[in-house]
Amino acid sequence: MDIQSSPLLPATVGADLRLRIGTGLLWALALTVLLAAGLRHGIMESDLLHTQCATAVEDWRCVVRQWAPQLFMHERIGLTALALGVLALLTRLRPLAALAVLAGGAGLVLYAADYAAVGLLLGLFVRLGGGRAVNAR
Repeated sequence: MDIQSSPLLPATVGADLRLRIGTGLLWALALTVLLAAGLRHGIMESDLLHTQCATAVEDWRCVVRQWAPQLFMHERIGLTALALGVLALLTRLRPLAALAVLAGGAGLVLYAADYAAVGLLLGLFVRLGGGRAVNAR
């Protein structure tokens, strides 16, 4: 059941959300989450890759595995999403909000969910507000 056929919401809600948030941003968010999940489960948590990288073999995946923890060490990606979300909220800039949504989506998957979730929600809040004060008429 998609959002358009839900008996609890009017039929125009799905189209309105896609217009206000942006179909491109929704696809970019899905791709970002997919790539982050691939990084986490395909490279960072791979036992086979762990064994391979422990030897002297230098593979591009080993280099990625070595440097990728810098994204989520000390919750850097989550704090980045939060900072972008706060800046987007203060400035009402939709591109900043889009970056907050994308960084928040990646942070939810990459071990930094606390701050990333808030950044993602702030970005969505600005995107849904359409760049104007939410309570403006």
